[in-house]
Amino acid sequence: MASVEAQAHIIVSLATSTPRISLSAEPRHPVLLLTVRARRTAARPLTLCTAGSVLDNGHHARHDGVFLGAFLPLISTSDPKRKIQLHFSGWPNYGSQPNASNNLLERDYLRFETVPGKGEGELSVTHEISLEKLFSHSDLKLENVKVGEKFTVRMSSKKLKSSWGWWSWGSLEGELKGKKFAKWDHPDSHGDIGNLMPGEKMPDVEGMKREGWVFSEPSDDLKVEVAEAEEVVLEFSN
Repeated sequence: MASVEAQAHIIVSLATSTPRISLSAEPRHPVLLLTVRARRTAARPLTLCTAGSVLDNGHHARHDGVFLGAFLPLISTSDPKRKIQLHFSGWPNYGSQPNASNNLLERDYLRFETVPGKGEGELSVTHEISLEKLFSHSDLKLENVKVGEKFTVRMSSKKLKSSWGWWSWGSLEGELKGKKFAKWDHPDSHGDIGNLMPGEKMPDVEGMKREGWVFSEPSDDLKVEVAEAEEVVLEFSN
């Protein structure tokens, strides 16, 4: 039987349907569409939290993966020192969430997606980026980009998964439908919960399971890798 590591494996790839970007487009009109596709290497589907990752395109109450560094700065093919930084430098302060639901599915700043099993399709997420968004955090500004200049864009290896690390076997529309997502990892073989905070009370795992709660599998057991040749080249035009 294959190991957990071999089964819990996702391959992501990057593509664009807009390789040419018009410098004269309306500032808030999407000019760059970056599509990240995720596919499984085994038959069983799995569901993961994608908040802040390359699979987070912002359909929630907080900033998206682009803002949080899911993509590396665009680098000019003619001069590597010329870069367009997409992400915010630093970490935004969202404040505390003392009344956040224990059910992660009910937290509007989190996002969960299912990657279908091998042979059953793939997860596809598209990031829509306007000129305004493209240059809002960059030292290199729109007026300094040359017509015909080409840039490469790549995904950040640090943002292939969400920092939340939550994942489980099954699909949102299948065995996980109607379930509640607990913030804790599933206990290991010794009954320990790896992400239990110091001083935090041990949850009644079996009781919660009977009530429809699902616990995360260990974050480190989920492997997300980039497909070969995932670099995308963009060219600026009039």
